[in-house]
Amino acid sequence: MKKQIFHDATAGVLIGLILSIIFSLMYSPNTYAPLNPYSIIGQVMAQHQVHDALILLYCTLIWAAIGILFNFGKRLFSRDWSLLRATLTHFFLMLVGFIPLATLAGWFPFHWIFYLQLILEFAIVYLIIWTISYKRASKKVDHINQLLEHKK
Repeated sequence: MKKQIFHDATAGVLIGLILSIIFSLMYSPNTYAPLNPYSIIGQVMAQHQVHDALILLYCTLIWAAIGILFNFGKRLFSRDWSLLRATLTHFFLMLVGFIPLATLAGWFPFHWIFYLQLILEFAIVYLIIWTISYKRASKKVDHINQLLEHKK
């Protein structure tokens, strides 16, 4: 279990680092900034003149937490739950986990209108994904039932 958490955290850090390089090239082309300097967190760090090494350490911890959260969320679908229960649990886990972490990572603006729009878009995407997953699972069940009928 500890090995899995370390692996999940490492994957989160690697993905976060790659994204930070891409975003740094976009928002801060003259110098590497692991945290968006225009985000609320980036502005607070700049106001308090936090050392760049501490900013990178902070980002690394946030990215690791995101990696752990995502892989924990993925494991919800391997439980003996209905597709609806797993999807709703994953949806709410991502809402209460990912959105705050993404804000702390400087990826999302700190504005309530943005969050309302994000939750609506998030819900629509989840509904689409659930519908596709439900249809796929339904086809698999129908196929298995047909195979069982032919064996009788």
